[in-house]
Amino acid sequence: MAANLPDSDENKKQAEPGWLLPAKIAVVVMGLMILGGLGVIAYTVATRLSAGDEASVAAPASPPVKAPTVRQVATGFGTVDVAIPNGARLGAVQLEDGRMILRMNLQNGKVRLLVYDLATGQELGLFNITRAK
Repeated sequence: MAANLPDSDENKKQAEPGWLLPAKIAVVVMGLMILGGLGVIAYTVATRLSAGDEASVAAPASPPVKAPTVRQVATGFGTVDVAIPNGARLGAVQLEDGRMILRMNLQNGKVRLLVYDLATGQELGLFNITRAK
């Protein structure tokens, strides 16, 4: 025989709100996604650690960049004075093929490139770079 329990607040099942079931499903799905993500991270770390030396032996993705060659300066050329206009700032300096390229950022937004020969210290040329109109 089934026992009849008296109707009381403890024995009545309370109805769940309608939004609770989708929230439970969302929590379970997000938990599974977190576990899957941790699994992917663990797999990636394990494969990279086991590859170790093989990765350094593999060919690089891009061709190696040729190192710039600089001529040896046979004799000194003394002091070369380079005039920088007021308000200008010296930017990048590049050495290549026995030449030095100085980039000056002028106050009016223009760029000036000065090219010098490292063997003689003479200015080889000047480029004024402006925006096209």
